[in-house]
Amino acid sequence: MFMQTLVSASPFQSTPTAPGLATSKYDGQAPFDTLRNSTEFRDLLQLHEGNQKFRERLMQAETMVSQQNPGFMFIGCVDNRLGPSAIFNAPVGSIITHNNIGNQYSSKDHSVAAAVSYAVESSQVQHIIVLGHYGCKGAEVAITMPRKVHKLIRTWTKPIAELYSTSRRAEIVRLRDSRKPHRERPNGIKEAPPSSDAGFRALVEENVKRSVREIRDSSLLAKAYSKPSTNNFDVFVHGFVFDETTGEVINLSISFGPPGRPIPQPPFRAFAAAQRFHNDRYY
Repeated sequence: MFMQTLVSASPFQSTPTAPGLATSKYDGQAPFDTLRNSTEFRDLLQLHEGNQKFRERLMQAETMVSQQNPGFMFIGCVDNRLGPSAIFNAPVGSIITHNNIGNQYSSKDHSVAAAVSYAVESSQVQHIIVLGHYGCKGAEVAITMPRKVHKLIRTWTKPIAELYSTSRRAEIVRLRDSRKPHRERPNGIKEAPPSSDAGFRALVEENVKRSVREIRDSSLLAKAYSKPSTNNFDVFVHGFVFDETTGEVINLSISFGPPGRPIPQPPFRAFAAAQRFHNDRYY
């Protein structure tokens, strides 16, 4: 539910919308001056014209989409305004993306589990990246839980809401406490915090870590890596967060890979690793 898997190809790719939450995005190498007019890109004729321009560029490309050999898979969020193809200036066909609300992985969600299996077994990607973004609407709903939010969205974001209500990370605890009812605010705070709020940002980061942990513990990689003698996968999993205001990508330092093999260190600014994240049988 609320997700999409695709291989990057067109400069104009959109994700499915959910009531009151998901928004369209560009996923490709669209220039930033185009993004300033994104609110005007709403007509089907514009989609057709965009596709015509894309086809003209594609015919000039050395590698056609049918010959693609993607090296990366991204699990992203539907309301991220920029897709990984644009963020990383990636060539056509080099990235597989699967999007849902809050960039979540769960073995109970057959869509994302199947997408990961496809990326690993059929496309033989080398890296799977959970890509969160500051200001994530999924995390915002988890914090505010507005009464009018659709029950499907409420159910989908429940794991993030549980993370918010139970996390012991100092920034999240302060945010949680600040929103509780007190003498001056008997009803507490109902409005969403700004995307710059330290607690909001921390929740986005912890949610990415949660999804990476789920992949580590319950995906087909978990089964393969628990039996090194039968492991034929050479796949590494990482957790990144994208800052839409600066364009910076932050590495959460929670990467894992096949047992006994050195883990490639992403050359992005690193965030302190989650405490005890690596204290398990894989390390």
